[in-house]
Amino acid sequence: MTRPTLQSIARTGLAGLLLALAGTAGAAPRVAAIQLSGNETTRDIVILRELALRVGDEATPQAIEASRQSVQDLGLFRHVDIEAVPSGDEVVLAVRVREKRYFLPIPRVEGNSDGDYSYGAQIRWSNMFGLNHRMVAYVEKGNIESERDRDSTESARISYYAPYIRDSHYSVNGMVDRTDQVSINRDGEAFDETFTRLELLGTRDFRESRPRKGWILGTGLYWQDQMAEGVFAPPSDGMATAAVFTASYDDLHFNLYSQSGRRFQARAEAASDSILSDYSYQRLDLDYRHYRPFGKRRHQSVHLIAAGGVYGGGPGSRNAYSLGGSRRMRGYESDDIEGNSYWYLSGEYLKPLRWDWLRLLAVFEAGSARRNVFGERNRSAYASIGLGLRARITWFVDIEIEAGIAMPLIDGNGARFFASTL
Repeated sequence: MTRPTLQSIARTGLAGLLLALAGTAGAAPRVAAIQLSGNETTRDIVILRELALRVGDEATPQAIEASRQSVQDLGLFRHVDIEAVPSGDEVVLAVRVREKRYFLPIPRVEGNSDGDYSYGAQIRWSNMFGLNHRMVAYVEKGNIESERDRDSTESARISYYAPYIRDSHYSVNGMVDRTDQVSINRDGEAFDETFTRLELLGTRDFRESRPRKGWILGTGLYWQDQMAEGVFAPPSDGMATAAVFTASYDDLHFNLYSQSGRRFQARAEAASDSILSDYSYQRLDLDYRHYRPFGKRRHQSVHLIAAGGVYGGGPGSRNAYSLGGSRRMRGYESDDIEGNSYWYLSGEYLKPLRWDWLRLLAVFEAGSARRNVFGERNRSAYASIGLGLRARITWFVDIEIEAGIAMPLIDGNGARFFASTL
């Protein structure tokens, strides 16, 4: 039997200590029953599905801690506690949770020092029907001073995610999006442009361990349509219907105010002009993240991020990738670095300040893009550094905000303010 750790014993309390002592002498007591409390909205099946223990299993401290972490990884609870309560020769597994708030209507505001800003409203509804379904809907209007090919935008989007349909390994994800914008052609003349996108994906979760670790594979369809109107409008791109394939390896774990572990994600799209499309294209996007605890302070961490992509074919009217702005390459304007292929590297250092939910952010970023459709040449590499604050609002699900100042190290136009919701 694996020796119990002090951390696992601390997590499970006095009963965990008794279990640990029992484990050193022989088999741990078995689970007689599982009792849930605190889940007023969340259905029992959502929690039970994440437990590493079932009735009749040996309640080792390691299995109890694995169960606690797996339930916490759902991101639905502000606190998770699992205690093995002695009951004769067996134990009752008492699972206590404190739920977050799941319905969140919030204003949507972003901006930077280049004069770009956007505002609107957003609804985030997590844990719908108590089944961990998620819906995000927003409307947004923006004014863009810094970009060469856009002047203003109006957009609306709704997405829905339904995991583990009928308690199976299968999940469904759908999205509808529409953007109307005033665009600028290469001669500086304005025209109207409309983008419409629809997506439907299904995934299969192959992760059997608790906490979950392993592969998730998916496939589906992605449809997009672009229409240009006005005296100075170029020909419309038309529509494309692409087959989509996704793969992710997930070993990322939620620690309330921080995350630890790693995640790899890949997405491939392919459309043919002979199948419900006006043009053919191929696209591949890769993203790898490794979040590591750093030092002795809890929630102090280092984030290493590597990403890249390549796009081929298509109508040739715009670049597929853009670096710069408030999320990637924060020291550059939002369309400074564009092309049909790109690479990106980032290192982030995060340290809690007075409160764990508020952390100092120091970031170094490097990246570039190639194969610009307009023939513009980028440097082989750009780099920037930034300093700011990142706040995680734990009352709600997946709400994190950051703001700060970034400085380009190669070219660029000096220090920039950045702010965004992650």
